[in-house]
Order: sequence, then structure tokens, then C-alpha cells
Amino acid sequence: MGGKDWISELPDDLLCRILSFLPTTIAVRTTVLSKRWNNVWTCVPNLDLDCQRDFVPLDCQRDFVPYYPLCDHDRFDMLVDRVLRSRDSSDIKKFRLRTCVTDLACVEGWICTAVRRNVVELDLHLDAGHEEKYTFVLPRSFFSCKTLKVLKLYGSLCISVPYAPPASRCFPSLKCLLVSVKSPGCKSLMEKVLTNCPVLEDLIICTNIHQSHAPIYMMKVSAPELKTLRISSSIEKYVRKNVLIDAPKLEKLDVRTHVQGVSNYSLDARSLVNANIVFDDYYYTGRDSLPEHAIALLAGISNVKYLSLETSRLRAGDLPFFPNLNQLKVVVDHSKYWDFLAVLLENAPNLEDLDLEDGTMRDEKHSKLQWKPPKVVPNCLSSHLKTITLRPFRGQKIDMELAEYLLNNGHLLEKMTLHASYYWRTLDVGSALLMFNRASMTCQVEYNRENSAWDID
Repeated sequence: MGGKDWISELPDDLLCRILSFLPTTIAVRTTVLSKRWNNVWTCVPNLDLDCQRDFVPLDCQRDFVPYYPLCDHDRFDMLVDRVLRSRDSSDIKKFRLRTCVTDLACVEGWICTAVRRNVVELDLHLDAGHEEKYTFVLPRSFFSCKTLKVLKLYGSLCISVPYAPPASRCFPSLKCLLVSVKSPGCKSLMEKVLTNCPVLEDLIICTNIHQSHAPIYMMKVSAPELKTLRISSSIEKYVRKNVLIDAPKLEKLDVRTHVQGVSNYSLDARSLVNANIVFDDYYYTGRDSLPEHAIALLAGISNVKYLSLETSRLRAGDLPFFPNLNQLKVVVDHSKYWDFLAVLLENAPNLEDLDLEDGTMRDEKHSKLQWKPPKVVPNCLSSHLKTITLRPFRGQKIDMELAEYLLNNGHLLEKMTLHASYYWRTLDVGSALLMFNRASMTCQVEYNRENSAWDID
């Protein structure tokens, strides 16, 4: 072995492969090792250039705030220019660039160079710094890149498309798109770009829109091959927002928004299988039920098989009929879940897996409440339900009555899991649970109390 340099004897292709996992600044520094390394980094297919990571002074890194960059922009711009100029004619597979935009022409040139080098994955994070007045216009050649398959576009500045993208050849190979920008610049992205992606399969949209930006906001998604759509929006309640989704092959929908800023969704959900809906409700002082648009969204996805719903103030009248629902997880707050549970069981006749979490802080009056079961045992409970999870299980009268009802009528139940709240000192309910009759003699009841799990046979 001795002091032999085994790494330098590796073939260039393998060395390039190794360097492709490193930040580009580290790859460039390998030139100091020996003459043999002078040009190895120029063939690396992946470029990772991050002004915030590589050019923040050491004495500033402790107090570094991402939205107020402290890096040496001139040195960083020179490095990017050198990297792109020094490379051979080989293609760029992945190009990750994070920079504070101080020279819009430079950034546009870097993107165009990546396009000419047949970039496959482009990850752009463009910060505005103190100059939030910047609006970055994406270059026209960007949209006709035939090799681009993955695009991630982040920005604390406005990113705009003031012209009409080429409808016939816009992103012809793009399959994955992530857009996380602020308005009003993103408005042109939403209205123009998202309607011109013929093979797009995975789309993630994160926006932050205020009334001063756009009193009327329209998002159009038209993608014939789209399978997964994730939308996360922070929008003021007075902003009128419409979302039009034309995606006949959409299988999974993930929506997170404020309960008062829910969009007016228009979508074709014929192929939708999985949905995750989160309605944030901070500072919500409205009525006890969900707003009209939120209820309409639930009705629009009522054909799903798997649904996760997190919301507050859910009432029985807010629930649509779910004919195909197989698995359901519901997290509620400020709601009397036992009031809508009966309707929920009736409205999901094929439900097999139910996970219900109640975030309501109970008081003494809840100890006097009684479970009011439906007049007829729901079909899903008698013929389909296999697993039930209730959390937190406080051991109050209404909790015990509900558990007894489910065990008495769950003919196919295989397991019921009851989670006690860590902050709620319940009594020992194990002996009471043992006394309950069970329609399914093979049903296992598991009671988890303060990080301890008890199996009740």
C-alpha cells in the first residue's frame, strides 16, 4: 500500500462520477492536487453552485439570515462564469444554482448556457435580497429545451413570463415541476406555463399571494399526463382565487391552504385515488362549519379511495358521500367529532380503515355527554371496517360508549387502537373494555397510555 495515490489512478469517468456528488466549489479545488486533476472537474455532469453556502464569510455564518444574503456576489458571479466557460462540450445533467440576483443578465446567460448544454434537471433558487423590486424574466429559449425533465424554481423575487410561451413545443420533455415563488410575478407562470406541459406528471405549486398583489387570482393547470398535484398556498381571505385543473389522469391531490382562502376549484377527478387536504385555521373566527368553497372541494374529490383530512369546525352537514372510500384519516379541532362520526360512517359505506384524531380540549361538561348512535348500523361498520384508531382516548363516558358501540357492531373488526393523551390523566379503562361485547371475536384492542401499550384480549 505505502503512500501510493490509488484515487488518482482511477479512470476519469469514475472520478467525474465521484466529483458529481460534491458541491462544484469543492470539485474545482481538486485542481491543486496535481496536474492530472486540472481538467477532471470540467467533465463533471452535475453542477452545484450555491452563493449562500459557499460565499458567506465565516464570521457571518452564525447569524446568517437567508433572505438577506451576505455573500460576495462578485466572486460568486466570476466563479459561475469560469465554471461554465471552462467546461468542455459535454452535456450538463443537473444544474443547481442559488444566488441573490444582482445582475439579471448574468443569470439569464447562465440559464441559456445550461439549455444549450442539454440540461436534464434544473434547480434555480433566485433570491431578491434587499432589492425586492426585481422581476426576473425567464428567457424564451428556456421553454423550448427538449432535454429538460425536472425543473425546480424557487424565488423570493418576482419571476415573470410577460410573453406567450411556444404552445407547440413548451417543455416537451418536462415530467416534474416545482414552483415556489411569490406574486405578482408568479401569476404569469400559473396562467401561461402550466397550460403548456404535454408530458408533465408531477407538479408542486407553492404561492404566497396578498390582496395588494392580485385581488383576483387565477391558476390554470392543463396537463394531460399529470398524475400528482400538490398545491400549498398562503392567500388572504379577500383574494378571489379560482383554480382550474384539467388533468384527466390525476391520481393524487395534495392541497394545503387557509380555511378562509380556499379556492374555487374546478377539477375532473375521475381518476383521483389519493387525496390529502389540510385547511389551516389560524385567526379563523368564522362560523362553526367549513366555508362554502372548502365543502365544495371535498365534494369534488368524493370518489377517492384514500383520504387524509385535517381541519377545524367540521360538522356533519359538511361531509359529502364517499362511495369508494377505503382508508380515511381525519384530524379535527374545535369540533365535536362524535356528532359527525355517525354521518361519516353512513357516508362511507366501503370504509375499511378509520383513523380519527380529536384535537378539542375537553372540559367537565363533556363527561356528561352521551353517544347517540345512528338508528341503523352503518354498512361500513357491519360489513367492511377492519381497523379503527381513536386518539386521544380520554376514558370519559362518551369515549367508552363510542368504543363499546364500535366493538358491538364491528363484525369484521380486526384491531381497535385507543391512544390516551399524554396530557390527559385518564383512569384505567382496561377492565371496562374487557367487559364490552365484541361482534368480532378475533378483534384485538390495544390501549396506548403515556407511551405504554396494553393489549386487551
